[in-house]
Amino acid sequence: MRTAHLVFAVASTFAFGCVEGGNLAVSGGAPVAAAVQGRISRCAQPVVGADVLLLVQQDRPEQSRPVDARFGPVVTSREGRYVVEISPAFAVPGAATFQLRVNGDGRTQDIPGGTLDLQLGVPARDTTRFDVDLGVELGQC
Repeated sequence: MRTAHLVFAVASTFAFGCVEGGNLAVSGGAPVAAAVQGRISRCAQPVVGADVLLLVQQDRPEQSRPVDARFGPVVTSREGRYVVEISPAFAVPGAATFQLRVNGDGRTQDIPGGTLDLQLGVPARDTTRFDVDLGVELGQC
């Protein structure tokens, strides 16, 4: 009988310890996701077949280690559209920064992005919209 009580006490201690350390479990890499979609153009004309690479960074105090990840490349459609879904390892719910690296028409351009919101759960429930005109970025239009 004493053994059963001891086993229950030890198991209860471990179970309650996991509940109190809730943030620690999230920082270890609970699945968070986001998506970015948009249109790549040059002087308002779609860029077909461009490679789009999404670069994501997140460095928050509750993380076990920072995120510096690349997703893709994905290829733009006939309308210049792309969609990138991400679920970075070690990311936590909240803001992350992103930028695009677009390789199209024989040149590579790094485009400053913005902020996306990583949320718990996969697949992504929310999508960040990010359209880019490469010609405008280079001052050609």
